[in-house]
Amino acid sequence: MNPCKVGITDRDGWYKEFELGKNLIYIGSDPSNDIVLSISRGAGIAPRHLQLVCTQGDRQRYHVVNLGDTDVALSEAGNRVLGPRSAADIGPGDRLQVGEFTLVFSAGTGEVGWETAAVIGSQGPERGRAVHQPAAVQEQYGSAVIGLRLFLPHATLDPARPLAGAITLRNLGSKPGVQFKLEVEGLEPDCYEIGPGPILFPSAEKEVPLRLHHPRRPQLPAGEHRIAIHASAPEAYPGEIATVSQVLRILPFYRHTLRLVAPEGKGD
Repeated sequence: MNPCKVGITDRDGWYKEFELGKNLIYIGSDPSNDIVLSISRGAGIAPRHLQLVCTQGDRQRYHVVNLGDTDVALSEAGNRVLGPRSAADIGPGDRLQVGEFTLVFSAGTGEVGWETAAVIGSQGPERGRAVHQPAAVQEQYGSAVIGLRLFLPHATLDPARPLAGAITLRNLGSKPGVQFKLEVEGLEPDCYEIGPGPILFPSAEKEVPLRLHHPRRPQLPAGEHRIAIHASAPEAYPGEIATVSQVLRILPFYRHTLRLVAPEGKGD
């Protein structure tokens, strides 16, 4: 059985996934931990905050101990709180809220059945099998040779902060050294930042960062708006395109101007 995995999201939507491949794992802000939750990415983390102990050699199940001085929220079949020095059993599907970080545990598997998908929530590269429901997807076009997944921590685009997500690409074909191309549809170029398309060998995959910015202008009105990500490899796989889309909720942006006018006869 493959090890359990934990996906970690910080206060700004930054995401990283870790495989729990050891029987004893420490999590905290100190660099000596197995998994480091940097205080630059979120507050409320003790130098050594959590201890994960593998139960009976099954790396799908862990015993978590709260080593910190503050409560840790545990969401499972029944929501509860782990107080300081308390413990609980966790496994795939459980979620911990540690300070400003969210930890979501998911099952590790062998081969991944790649399907084009958009996912909302705290999941890693193998996002088709996680604990959250897929985000509202209006358009999915898969490819036999291009694996494509879009991950966003939530589906709301706020003027106050960018939305940081990721695109995972996989070379499902047999061509080596394939140069992939990524395109964003539905937003103006100044409303997103996307990493370069990777070069991948067969069965290799890579996560590409995606950062969405609120347009802060009336050309994109508040409400639901669909964006789409297109992946292609024109030279290696001509005609092959994988597409995944996500419906975003655009929050209103207000900009006011105040002009003072002196009463008639009261000034120049």
